[in-house]
Amino acid sequence: MNFSDFKNSGNVLSKEQMSAVKGGGTCGYKITMGEGEFQSTKVECNVSLEDVKIALKLANISRNWCCEHCGTSSYCG
Repeated sequence: MNFSDFKNSGNVLSKEQMSAVKGGGTCGYKITMGEGEFQSTKVECNVSLEDVKIALKLANISRNWCCEHCGTSSYCG
């Protein structure tokens, strides 16, 4: 079976279904940074692993991150 046969077989997940299964194939994070009245929480989804690494360096209070399975996370799901 070649790719075109498989693609047209009707047994292929849609792009939306694949994103739900794979978490979009990208990463996401939820960080809290700052102090006192300047404390803030930032959530970003569908970002690169490099973006996650930068964000984790900025967070000084809490860090949560995911890659591949972000669809099951509370912040990117």
